[in-house]
This record gives sequence, C-alpha cells and structure tokens, in this order.
Amino acid sequence: MLYFRDREKTQLNDFVNHPRYKAMAVYGRRRTGKTALLLDYYEHNAGAGMVYFQCASFDYMACLYDFVTVLASYNSLLEPLLRPYSTFRDVFAFLSSTQLKRPKVITINEFPFLAKKDENVTVEFQWIIDHALNDMKLILLGSSISFMSRQIRDEQSPLYGRFDVIMEILPFSFDETLRLFPNFEDAMEVYAQTGGVAQYVMFFLDYPTVRQASEALLFHRTGRLFLEAPNLLMQEVRDITTYVSILRVIGGAEKDTGKIARQCGMEQRNVYPYLNRLVDLDIVGLVDNPLSRKKDRRYRVCDPFFRFYYTFLEPNVSLISTLREASRDVILNDQYHEFLGYVYEDVIRSGCYRYALDGRLPFVPRTVGKWWGQARIDDQWMETEIDVAAYDDRRLILGECKYREKAVGIQELNRLMQKGQFVQTKGREVYYLLASKSGFTDDLMSLHDSRVILIDRV
Repeated sequence: MLYFRDREKTQLNDFVNHPRYKAMAVYGRRRTGKTALLLDYYEHNAGAGMVYFQCASFDYMACLYDFVTVLASYNSLLEPLLRPYSTFRDVFAFLSSTQLKRPKVITINEFPFLAKKDENVTVEFQWIIDHALNDMKLILLGSSISFMSRQIRDEQSPLYGRFDVIMEILPFSFDETLRLFPNFEDAMEVYAQTGGVAQYVMFFLDYPTVRQASEALLFHRTGRLFLEAPNLLMQEVRDITTYVSILRVIGGAEKDTGKIARQCGMEQRNVYPYLNRLVDLDIVGLVDNPLSRKKDRRYRVCDPFFRFYYTFLEPNVSLISTLREASRDVILNDQYHEFLGYVYEDVIRSGCYRYALDGRLPFVPRTVGKWWGQARIDDQWMETEIDVAAYDDRRLILGECKYREKAVGIQELNRLMQKGQFVQTKGREVYYLLASKSGFTDDLMSLHDSRVILIDRV
C-alpha cells in the first residue's frame, strides 16, 4: 500500500495526460518508493499503453537487449524488427515512426546504471527526447541522487532543460510517521532509526512493537537493515573506508572541518574531497551560522538513517553479532536519549513553516536554522548553542527544544533569553520559543508575554 503519495500521483497523472509534455525525471534516495509509485500507477491504469523497464546491468548492450524484450512483451511484432538495432537511439527512432502498436509511456528505472559508465548515453537520450518520442512519453527514474541531480540542474548536462516535469520522492516527514505510529515516543524512535525512508518504515509496521522491530531489523546480524548503510555507500563510492571514518566522527553531532580531520587522523585539506562527495550524495550537509559574527560552518550527517547507523550500529558491529537483540539495551544508553534530542530539534525546525501557517508563530520565517557561539552564562564565558533561529528581515525567533520527561519552566526561558543577548540580531524584534515533549510548568503556562511561544511536542 502506498502512503502519503497523493501529490506525487497527481503530478504523475498530469504528466501522462498533458498533450505537450514529453519527458519526466523521477529521483530520490534509495528505498523511498519511486518504483512502487510508478508500478502502482501502472497497475491502476492498465491498458493505457505503458511499458516499464528496469536497468539491471551497467552493460549497455545487455540493457538494450532486455529493453527490446520488454517492448516485445508489449507487442510481439516489434521484436524481430528491433533486434538488429544496436542503440537506444535507433530503437526509439523506429518506435516513433512505426505504424505498429507502440507504447504511449515508457519508463526506464535506474537510468544511472545505463548512463554512469558512458557519457554518450546522456547525449543519446537528449536526442531521443528532442527528436524520437513523437507522441510517446519518457520517464527516467534514478536512485543515484548525485547523478540525477547533475542531469537535472547542471547546465553542462546534455539533459539539462529537457524534462517537462521533475519529481523528487522524499522520505516521510515526522508528521507522516506519526500518523502511522500514533504514540509520540514510538514515532520519534521510528523516525530517528529510519529517517522516514518509506521501505524502512514499512518494515517497522510489520512488528507488534517498535522495540521488537528495532531488535530484529537493526540489532541482529541477519536483520534486513543491519548492513543497509554500508551497502548503499558502496553503490556510490569505490572505497568506503575513509567515508566510514568521517561518518563515525561526525555521528549525531555537528563538527567543523578541523575537528573532523583531527579525529580522522588526516590533514584538513585532504578531508574536503570526501566531505564534498558525501554532501553531493545528500548524506552529509552543511550547517551555517548566519547570525554569528564569524560566518563559520559545520558538517552534519543530514540523512537520519545514516546518522543513526554510524552513531550506534557501525561502531558496535562485533557486539551486535555476539549479543544479537540483547545488544540494543547496551548500545542505546544515555547517548541515545541525547540523540533523540537532536532529532527532536530537527522536527521542530522543519515544523516552523507549518507552525507559522497555523498561526502558532507570529510570522512566516524566511530562514530556519540554529545559532552557536560564545555567551556569558552564570558569570562564565562558554561555547553554547540555540536550537532554533528562525527569522526574516525584521523579526527573529530564538528557540530551545527539550526532549525529556520533565516539564519545561521559567528557568529554561530565562536561560534562553540570557543566551539570546549574544546573538547578532541586527535590530530584529526578538521572540522566544520553547518546545517540550513533556509540556510546561504552570508558571510558564500562565506567563502573559507576547514574545514567548510554547510548542507542545510538535
């Protein structure tokens, strides 16, 4: 069953039925449900002249042979006429001109398999889109985010500007995960351990409890997700050793380049190519500190599944192999609760735009991030952070997120205000936000201050 893909289904249907649209690109990280979306659409539109082909090899001729076989299953009369051709260009050129029954929509899944090792393939498909579709439509799918993004966004790519519709299939949001797991703590754990990746979330639904799912899927050497992260990484890079070291060092926190290099035993200049590649793959992201005097940046593992895996699983492979399910309680100790706190911060930050539209924030921010820097707290200078910094040109919201069993009170508000004095507000009107898993104390709830915003859970 497909969950939360109504918008994507509508977008796909609009493409198929639009008289002038020719080509569509669909991309997203692996396991998010791209293939399921297309196959579900095909199933519900059987007889509409659709052909689905999945590249299963990096070999061009093997893919071409298999492609012709799929076309022959649609119309057996095509096979003897298409077999002599040695390029996709020739096959599409024949299809566009033949009077025989031909597909209306052709989907090629895992297009990067076909094109990654031969740059001429993208030139070939540029020609196909421009000259050989006639009244047919072409959908290209890919799980290699870096490759697909390059074809879509890079002006130097032959396919740049050729797609009438571009669809990125994203993991489930926390709100969507919460709809599948109505208990708030369960939803937080599922989201923290899967990142909302559709297939992983579906795996969790197969078990009576989240704990049992976690034990079976992640904390067992035969678990379906136990080797998932390194397997995905190996599909994108040749030698994962240094990448693994970097991911372990960053883990659930954020670190600058100097710290990453030192903890990996590398010179700082040598770590940049690896970080850039991880950023290109959307596994690692850059976190800016725009409200600081120093325009410093940090790196963080932005793919939540990779963040969980390289914080808790990869460093403990031997322990998991030995203790199996019992290793979960040993590994997920106090550090895990802190880790959930970071995830909760992400949830609140990503929710700020929705809170604004719902009227829970006094304005719609243009930028949502965080702040870090030096602050004088309790007569002592220290490096500190503010979890949420959401602002436009005139107004600024500074916020703290507390994922704990204790209600948040006036003390936390005072501490936030104290830290806020050291933020470069640039004359903006300042509001203070507190988000709490466990609610707020009566004295804070009864506080009548228009500058204070309270977010209960999400």
